[in-house]
Amino acid sequence: MHRRGFLQTMGAAAPAVAAAQQPSLKQERVEELTAPAAPAIAMNHLGFLPGARKTIIFRLTGGAAPAEFTVRDPGSSLKPFRTTRPLRKTACDFGECMTGDFSDVQAEMMCQATAGGERSVPFFIRPDVWRRTLPKAVSYHKAQRCGVAVPNVHPACHLDDARRRDTGQHLDLTGGWHDAGDLRKWMDATMMNAFGLLHLARNLGEAWDPAGSGLEPVLEEVKWGNRYFLKMQDTDGLVWADVAGGVNGDNSDNHWTDNLRGTEDDRYLNPSKGGLVQAMWIALQAMVGQVYRSTDPGYAQACLDAAVRCWRASKHEGNTRDLSWWTLAAAEMHRATGAEEYAAAAASLGAQLLGRQNAAFEGGQKSIRGYFLSRTEPRAPYAEAVYSALPPLALITLAAQFPAHPDASRWRDSVRMHLDEYILPMSSRSAYRIVPFGVFFGSPTKELYRPLAGEMTYRYFLPVRQRSWWLGTTSHLECYAALLGEAAHLFGNREYRDLAYRQLEWVMGANPFGSCLMTGEGMRNPYPHSRYVGLIIGGILNGIAGNAQDEPILDMEYGMDWRTTEYWSPHNGFYLWANSVLERA
Repeated sequence: MHRRGFLQTMGAAAPAVAAAQQPSLKQERVEELTAPAAPAIAMNHLGFLPGARKTIIFRLTGGAAPAEFTVRDPGSSLKPFRTTRPLRKTACDFGECMTGDFSDVQAEMMCQATAGGERSVPFFIRPDVWRRTLPKAVSYHKAQRCGVAVPNVHPACHLDDARRRDTGQHLDLTGGWHDAGDLRKWMDATMMNAFGLLHLARNLGEAWDPAGSGLEPVLEEVKWGNRYFLKMQDTDGLVWADVAGGVNGDNSDNHWTDNLRGTEDDRYLNPSKGGLVQAMWIALQAMVGQVYRSTDPGYAQACLDAAVRCWRASKHEGNTRDLSWWTLAAAEMHRATGAEEYAAAAASLGAQLLGRQNAAFEGGQKSIRGYFLSRTEPRAPYAEAVYSALPPLALITLAAQFPAHPDASRWRDSVRMHLDEYILPMSSRSAYRIVPFGVFFGSPTKELYRPLAGEMTYRYFLPVRQRSWWLGTTSHLECYAALLGEAAHLFGNREYRDLAYRQLEWVMGANPFGSCLMTGEGMRNPYPHSRYVGLIIGGILNGIAGNAQDEPILDMEYGMDWRTTEYWSPHNGFYLWANSVLERA
């Protein structure tokens, strides 16, 4: 149950005033209440790579603006480090801010910053500051295993999954991962766990873990999840949507069971076969076929054969999100098989994606262009809570994989236009440099859409009056971090790399709440909406959402608000994906 008073809001005019969302299926109501003030200093709680851009943000909350900040080594060294630098006022949509730069400080040490009479969270400058988080993020998946006992988490569960919604037939669909802070097993969401692990293996190999555990635990975890994914392929080659999603998409299957088949509490299989699931599943099996080729060639080939069956049974089409996944699926199938049919399909799909990019200055403005469009409303810009950067991520994948293709220069130019003429200018509107959720024409719903220019507006967070389903933007930011990391490699652009880290730094504490959104890292962690098992080390929360005024909100009062504090598979998947891209040599 949600309760009044659990969502803190960081407003520009009154930072100590918060807003609460009272969830309703029909509308969202915003109320003001008093809430504890968040820290004025916003910094990444992990720290910084020695050669990275290093930024401190100081939120002005009504007091005097400090002119400088200090960074020091709080340890007991014989020659303790200390430096003082200027703070400068920086335009920011989330209220007045001061920012300071100490990028030239590159010595490896523990640090602490002070400004305006406040101390920051202690942080490190060290080469493994990001990589050392990976074992925690990987361990999260084992804690979410379904169909087996997980020590210190839960006993063996859901050994009676599942019966079909339509016929009642019982099938062995045990295993997989619980998706979030619940017990359901959505295919699209939980496949993101495997994508994160596979990209980790591809990008970093044996070096992913500073402790030297090697790839075995990663490959074992992928295989565990993939047992369930393979069971979900029907005899026609297509793949079902979910287990335990409820009878009609409701929450009725979200419960423990007696583990006995044929009893009243057996959960349901959703036998629908949407295009998104097919595209993601094919891409996944093609990646599995590549990663296991040397260690388990029989398994690798079986997965690849299953992907071929699904590819041949599917229609490779859909909205912009689905088209992006089909493009990645074709690219992975070509990478796995070398077959020309998949290269041709990838190029054809890429051409369709190019056709969905807005290359003109629309809406009576000349500030931005290069964003992608949704097929359902040709003039509506593409905005996705989870797969936000997927269209340009698919195109940059084609550009890297097929550099000699006649369309390769068009793919590269498309990505550069998206980043240089859309992402860079939009992210510059905040001192935190995060990518807004999306741009719009006018105000599609009765809430605040920030004016951009001409007819165009934007929001940092999902609209809350568009539908009942809205949540924090963690996956959105991590997905862009993955794209920016790939672009930094392909184009040799340091600015892209710096901006990629700013998206991850927001997740790790450089936000208006001074809150780290990964359990077991940083400070001021919200208590997660994890109703069945509680805290999971390495789990990442839905994150900061917005209210009707597009002000950031986060449950910091133990309200277990699912919209901001629930664990969810895509967040860990994209975190591993983005982090491994940025750590790749």
